[in-house]
Amino acid sequence: MKHFTFNASLCAALLSAILMSSGTDVLAADTHRAAPAKPDPLVAMFVWWNAAYKQKDGFTAEAFSHYFTPDAIMRINGKDRSVGLEDLASHFRAIQARTESVVIELPFLDEFASPSGDRIFTHHFVSARENGKASRERVMGYAAIRNGKISLINFVSLPDEPAPDSAGK
Repeated sequence: MKHFTFNASLCAALLSAILMSSGTDVLAADTHRAAPAKPDPLVAMFVWWNAAYKQKDGFTAEAFSHYFTPDAIMRINGKDRSVGLEDLASHFRAIQARTESVVIELPFLDEFASPSGDRIFTHHFVSARENGKASRERVMGYAAIRNGKISLINFVSLPDEPAPDSAGK
């Protein structure tokens, strides 16, 4: 019986060639995704949200309607915090009024979609500054997607280490 030995470079080159020729996602098990041409509905909403927070009239029901269904629910730690577009806008205007800054940190630590695409799972941080004090929350959960829009946000949020001072800038 013949024995074959391969060096690491040759093995890596072969594996790379096989994966590239297969036409499939190279690391399907990796929860980080390469930057898609168009962000998914959750990422798109958070990109908008970060910008809207900085605008006096950024949080309106009409603006939320671009990302959320009319009956959308935001559930945090098992409690419904907002139901519907007006409620979402009002909730975030109140947060905007009492804080100096809030930033949803992008890219997410982890993100993946269900096989059907109707749920997007996330693990990310939210940094904030309120009354001069920096805080940071670790957030995990999912967004339910209906017709390309968020119909439910179901997150668990826990305090984390204080954010780097960049949250207050």
